[in-house]
Amino acid sequence: MEYFARTQREFVYKYVVLLSDTDQFKHMSFANYLKLMFLATDALFVCCQEEAFLAEYQLKLLKSKMQFRRQTVAGDQTLIKINSADILEDSFTLLYTFIIEGSGDLVGLGKQSFKLVQAVSGAGAGLPDKMLDLLKPIMVDESNLLYKY
Repeated sequence: MEYFARTQREFVYKYVVLLSDTDQFKHMSFANYLKLMFLATDALFVCCQEEAFLAEYQLKLLKSKMQFRRQTVAGDQTLIKINSADILEDSFTLLYTFIIEGSGDLVGLGKQSFKLVQAVSGAGAGLPDKMLDLLKPIMVDESNLLYKY
C-alpha cells in the first residue's frame, strides 16, 4: 500500500491488486479488503504508534462492516479513500471507499468504529490532540454522503 494523496477532506491510499490477492473466483477476498482497511488505519495513525503512546492507549474496534459493489482482478489499482465521522470525546468512525483508479468504479464500502481506551484499565480515554488533528480535517457528515456505509 502506498500513501497517495491527502486532500482537504480525505486521505487516499493506493493498492495494486496482486495475483496472490485474488481467490479462485478471480476477485479480492473479504479477508484481503479487511486487511487493507486495517493497513490504511495504521497508515493514517502512524504518528500515534510511538512506544510511549502505545504503552498508555489502545484502539478498541467496536464495529466493522463492509459491502461490495464490484469485483477486482489482478492489476487493478484500487484507491482507498478514508474519511472520519462521529468524532466524540473517546471514539470515532472511519469510512472507507474503495474505487478503481482511472475508471472510478466503486468496488466497496467499509465502516469501522473505534474507541480509545487506557491500556491498563480499559476505561475510555479522551482523544489526544494528535489524533484529533488527523481526524477533524477529513471529517464528513455521513447523512450528506452519496453512499450509505
